[in-house]
Amino acid sequence: MDDSPMTVEQAAAFLGFSKHYIYQLVSKGKIPYYKPLKGRVYFKRGDLLGFIYRNRAAADYEIAEQADAVLNGEAPKEG
Repeated sequence: MDDSPMTVEQAAAFLGFSKHYIYQLVSKGKIPYYKPLKGRVYFKRGDLLGFIYRNRAAADYEIAEQADAVLNGEAPKEG
């Protein structure tokens, strides 16, 4: 996997967001970034993938399986 630095433009294209929205996320500290030079912001592909895949919502069947496991005294599966 290529983990070379991505510009704001590249990160926006990768995530499907506007450049403006990327800058908002950076400003609010909602997305990981690097700023080695004054005024320049860079991203790593792995960090952007982590941003995309955080806060996963479980499907109904997964919640039901976890509830069954708790009711049956089993350890719930990690998802």
